[in-house]
Amino acid sequence: MMGRRRWTVGVDFGGTNVKVGLVGPDGHVVGRRVVSSGQREDPTRFIEDVGKAAEELTRAVGARPSQLLGLGVGAPGPVDVERGVVRSLVNVPGWEAVPLRRRLERRVRCRCAVDNDANLFALGEWRFGAGRGFRHLVGMTLGTGVGGGLILNGILHRGTTWAAGEIGHMVVHPAGPRCGCGGRGCLEAYVGTAAILRMARRAIRQSTGPLRTLAAQAGGRMTPALIHQAARRGDAAAQQIWAEVGCWLGVAMANLVKLLGPDLIVIGGGVARAWRWFSPSMLRTVRGQAQRFMAEEVRVVQGRLGDDAAMVGAAVLVWDTNR
Repeated sequence: MMGRRRWTVGVDFGGTNVKVGLVGPDGHVVGRRVVSSGQREDPTRFIEDVGKAAEELTRAVGARPSQLLGLGVGAPGPVDVERGVVRSLVNVPGWEAVPLRRRLERRVRCRCAVDNDANLFALGEWRFGAGRGFRHLVGMTLGTGVGGGLILNGILHRGTTWAAGEIGHMVVHPAGPRCGCGGRGCLEAYVGTAAILRMARRAIRQSTGPLRTLAAQAGGRMTPALIHQAARRGDAAAQQIWAEVGCWLGVAMANLVKLLGPDLIVIGGGVARAWRWFSPSMLRTVRGQAQRFMAEEVRVVQGRLGDDAAMVGAAVLVWDTNR
């Protein structure tokens, strides 16, 4: 029976890793591969590695290549969805006006679709995760960058330039630090991985607690996961870093609540694993900045699909495109 099923491959081209998953019609990821992140800057190598991973995953369930319904990709930057062109990737050099859909279809010989990865996170959570049953959803992904996806009235909203929902590049402080996009004071410049690590390096100079100890054990290599671990061990400096991250997220979310009036905000991505430490200040800020009646109507939750959300969303994109 399994050999007769129609499978879809979903690709999450994240800021750190490229995850490839085989998705069944029920939205479950039944097989996974991680493509070498060192090759992400070369579109040709990326396409070849994704093609090989798709073939391996298909063979693993006893299916033939002809039984692959399609392949969807979520890219960490603006995408011309209609033409399947990745316009540029702020955090990944080497990607400028890449016709990814056309080149992938040549390689894998099936229908392909390409969209922004945060759009697909929102789409996956809306169809199969925390957003099921909601009509107006904002999805936010926290990691190397900050991504956003908008489901408005049950439709994925991309805007006239296909780039709506760039929450990470909302300006939260006009005189703030320079962002990777070239602007100043973007949300990403305050809560993206680079910003969190900057705060940690400043804090560690005065820390005598777990943050300093863990950093020394890691050879001085700081990561959000390490700062999360320090917070769990009671390090006050690490906890303060997460509280500050939560405040800036709350500012952006209060603006989104006032502008869009969503009934749900779903947060995912690697940094979201520190939810316990940043969510209290985030929710306080939303309640303090947004009108009370609006703040009371919106729910803010963690995603349910974890690392699979964008891969599942990529499969949904293929299904919806094939209708």
